[in-house]
Amino acid sequence: MAWMMLRLTTSPNQITTLDREAAGLDSQAILDIVLRALDSSNASRAAGQQLEVSPTAPIFGAASPLDSLGLVALLIDIEEAFADQGHTIALSDDRALSQKRSPFRDVPSLVAYIEQLLVEASA
Repeated sequence: MAWMMLRLTTSPNQITTLDREAAGLDSQAILDIVLRALDSSNASRAAGQQLEVSPTAPIFGAASPLDSLGLVALLIDIEEAFADQGHTIALSDDRALSQKRSPFRDVPSLVAYIEQLLVEASA
């Protein structure tokens, strides 16, 4: 997927392809986990409250029917899926909540945030 391609760089603020490999999961694997969690969340949601399940879907905010409690449940599902893969991550921490642009606003921003957490955990 072109929007997930990362280039090699020397900037400490950007994730490199080598960093991703060291983390053990590539962008597609992370995306698959996020999309499965969104799809799973829909099982308990009314027809008019279904979440969009796509690589560009909004997750939280005006464009999404997800409320704060639903967001927490979704994040827990995602954390558990990564734990099942042998990766411990904490998505709803002060770091995520204090960012100017929420990493939970849409699927691409959440995938990028998770990728960053995995790279940091593997360092």
